[in-house]
Amino acid sequence: MKGLPGPTKKDTRSVATMAEKQVMKLPEQGGGKHSLRAMLKQYLQANAIPEKLTWESITVRNGLPHNWIYDLYQDSVNRIWAGTWGGGLAVYEGNRWRVYTRKDGLHSNEVTCIREDKAGRIWIATDNGLNVMDGEHIADAGLAGKSLLNITFDWEGNLWAGCWRAALSGGGLYKYDHHAWTCLSTRQDLPGLEILKVFLDSRGQIWVGTYEQGIGAGAGCFDGKHWKNYSSRDGLIDDCVYSMFEDPAGNMWFGTIGGISVFDGKQWHSMTSKNGLVDDRVYCMLIDSKKKMWFGTEGGVSHFDGNAWTSYTKQDGLVENLVRTIVENRDGSLWFGTYPYTVGQGGISICRYQGQKSLPDSMLDILPEPPKTRQLPASSDKEHY
Repeated sequence: MKGLPGPTKKDTRSVATMAEKQVMKLPEQGGGKHSLRAMLKQYLQANAIPEKLTWESITVRNGLPHNWIYDLYQDSVNRIWAGTWGGGLAVYEGNRWRVYTRKDGLHSNEVTCIREDKAGRIWIATDNGLNVMDGEHIADAGLAGKSLLNITFDWEGNLWAGCWRAALSGGGLYKYDHHAWTCLSTRQDLPGLEILKVFLDSRGQIWVGTYEQGIGAGAGCFDGKHWKNYSSRDGLIDDCVYSMFEDPAGNMWFGTIGGISVFDGKQWHSMTSKNGLVDDRVYCMLIDSKKKMWFGTEGGVSHFDGNAWTSYTKQDGLVENLVRTIVENRDGSLWFGTYPYTVGQGGISICRYQGQKSLPDSMLDILPEPPKTRQLPASSDKEHY
C-alpha cells in the first residue's frame, strides 16, 4: 500500500440544487411488473422542488487519525465509528474524535469493518485479525493473522467474517458460534476464497461477494444448509462484487467493478454509467430516510430518486471521488468515507439537506428519530430491519 497521507484543509461549501446539475433519466428496462423503474418507485420518492445540499469535509486537521477511510458505522448510542487504513480506529462522540491503535490492543492499524453486537460490544475487523471492544477495553477476538474485510451477525448472534488475501492468509469465510470458529471454503461450495462482502438478508440468509484477485467469482447465498451461487453466466453484471444490500421490496443489489446488478428473485437488471452512475466501480449503496438512493463509486457519489440521477464529485464539495463507505447519521446527515490511494488526500464528507444543522450545532439538540425505513448504513451495511 502507499504511504501515510498528511493533513488536508477543511472545506465547507454549498452545492447547487439538483435542478442546476446535469441529471439523467433512468431508461425503462424489462416490462410490466419486472420493470426496474417500477421496482424502484415502490420505495423511492422524487421531490417536486429540487433539494439543496451542503457539504462539509473532515480530515486529520479535524481529529481523524488518517484520511483513508475504509468503513463508517453508527452504533446504538449514536456514536460514529471510522475504520481507517493506517491510523487505527476512531470514534466521534461529544463533538470530538477519540483514537485507538495497536498500542491500545488492535491487531492492526488497518481497520476494515466495525459492527456492534446485541450486548453493545464493538467488533473490529482488521487486516491482521479480529478485535472486540467492551467499554474501553480492546481484546483479541480470534483469527489472528487473517486479512479480514467484512463482518456481520446473523439472527442467532453468530459472527461471520470474510477474509481476502488468499495467498497470504488463506482467504475463506469464517463463522463464530459463541464457542468456536468454523471455516468455509470452496470445498463447501463457497463461490470463491477472497471475500469482499458479507451480508445478512431479511430471510436470514448469508450472502458473500468475491474478489479473486480482481477477476471475481460472483456472489453466493447460504440458506443455512446449501450454497446457491451466481455469476455473470446467470446475469450478474460482473463477477467482482464489492457491495450488496437488500431494498425494502426484497430485491438484492450488487455493486461490482462493472456496474450494479439487481436481482428480484427471478430476473436480473443492470445499471451502469450509461444509465446515470458517475462510475461503474460501486463500493457502497444506501437508501436514506428521505427515500433517496446513494451510490459510492470510484468516480464520486451518485444520487437517484426513482426518476433521475444526480452525481457529485470533488468539484461539487466531495472531499475525494473514491467513496468506500456511506452511513446516515440519526440527524439525517449523510457521511461519506473516502479512500483515494493518494498520499495526503481523503477524509470524510458530510452532506446535509437544506435546513439541517452543522455538526457542532446538531450536537446541542435532542433530535427526533427520522422516519423508519429499511436502509443500508454501508458500508453502510447494518443488516437490521
